[in-house]
Amino acid sequence: MLLAIDIGNTNTFLGIFDKNKLVESWRLVSSHTRTVDEYWITAKLLCNDANISTRDLDGAIIGSVVPELTHNFTAMSKKYLSIEPIIVNHTLNLCLKFLVEEPAEVGADRICNIVAGREQCPFPLVIVDLGTATTFDVLNENGDYIGGAIAPGLTTASRELTRKAAQLYKIALEYPDHIIGKTTKEHMQTGIFVGHIAMIEGIIERIKTEINCSSLYVLATGGFCEEIKKHSQIIKEANPLLTLEGLCLIYNKNIK
Repeated sequence: MLLAIDIGNTNTFLGIFDKNKLVESWRLVSSHTRTVDEYWITAKLLCNDANISTRDLDGAIIGSVVPELTHNFTAMSKKYLSIEPIIVNHTLNLCLKFLVEEPAEVGADRICNIVAGREQCPFPLVIVDLGTATTFDVLNENGDYIGGAIAPGLTTASRELTRKAAQLYKIALEYPDHIIGKTTKEHMQTGIFVGHIAMIEGIIERIKTEINCSSLYVLATGGFCEEIKKHSQIIKEANPLLTLEGLCLIYNKNIK
């Protein structure tokens, strides 16, 4: 069985794969204060609760955008599982070309999304990941990675707005009842939630123009992907497990 670890700035996802099938997954807060031992206790308790024996784990892979936590989970894997985990980066066997100036700067989460997306979807393809940042990754008609974009995520934008504006407050990030808001809450939901959808659609339309493509498949992932898809005709598919699936695919391509 494979332990797949997706470490993000806000959350860390643990996934257990048995013969390439995701059998269980959990979300943890990406905490810098937890020790290696505390992370292991949490992981072991979650596995026990799901009737998964940690003794059956014979592989591990880590995709991380937080170097400090990469170290902690690597140490956890070595200490308690006696496994040297694969660390996701652009130099692994990924079966794709990076047609960008600095491949080393492409985040591990985005690499996982790209690998999984190109296995599951037609080209040309844009993968939109709705996390702490909202990222766009573009694959051309040959399935090669040609670049993308990074914008503040929904939660990030909302928190920053309420932090800076004394009379605004935290709201539920969801589609409002009225685009022309009747309350401050609806005003903010239109500006933040609907505005984010408009930003996504606007960037994708400009990507289509830049690559001279009339038909572009759009795949969304991340915490808000399913809710965003409900309100956008331009997003063809939502898969909140895409990054974990990419980790499993990369592991299989690189296992000795």
